[in-house]
Amino acid sequence: MVTRPFFGDDPLAQRVLPVLRRLGHDGRGVTLTSLVAYTGIPGVRLRATLERLVQSGAVMPAGRDPLASDLAFRLPLHASVAPSLPVAA
Repeated sequence: MVTRPFFGDDPLAQRVLPVLRRLGHDGRGVTLTSLVAYTGIPGVRLRATLERLVQSGAVMPAGRDPLASDLAFRLPLHASVAPSLPVAA
């Protein structure tokens, strides 16, 4: 197993986490479609980034949107109380 710094090889994680803090600050899940819209990261690359964040424990799956059958993600409860950061466009 290779260990690496949390943001070392994945600069996209630095764009995803502030969006999750801003939109999901109250514990709600943020859908993959919303994350694509707010981060501007293509879906395939975003899914790979989210998978790495889930494996590291920084993000949790939050189920699916029942209307759109879209995956949703949220921050762990202990991380959601962190102050929200502005999202750079």
